[in-house]
Amino acid sequence: MEIRVLLVEDDAPLRRSLEKYFERAGYAFDSCSNACDALKLAAHSHYDVVIAEYLLPDANGASMLKMLTLMMPKATPILISEYDLLAIADDLVEANVRSFLMKPFDPVDLESALSPVLAVFPVNGSL
Repeated sequence: MEIRVLLVEDDAPLRRSLEKYFERAGYAFDSCSNACDALKLAAHSHYDVVIAEYLLPDANGASMLKMLTLMMPKATPILISEYDLLAIADDLVEANVRSFLMKPFDPVDLESALSPVLAVFPVNGSL
């Protein structure tokens, strides 16, 4: 079984970099740059992981993750941001986000955030 990832990142260079990472690692993924498109994608597909930027052009990423996890309760939400964890901690708790990556982050940090999902659905061996 393959892991399906939804990536919501408005920074085009970072989004492309993460897309290349997911492609090389063997993930099935969709990506977009805003919350509206993410909600449309989630209405038509199931995702095991949703990775979202905190500050999207049309929404707070934590609030969007909360909506997406209501649509897909088993999806693992991961929030990424240039903001310090303490500055957005209340939003993370309210959205039930357990994984946070502060930009810039290393691929090893991303692998660690994905590890609970990988334990259930191994992807083509290790990352």
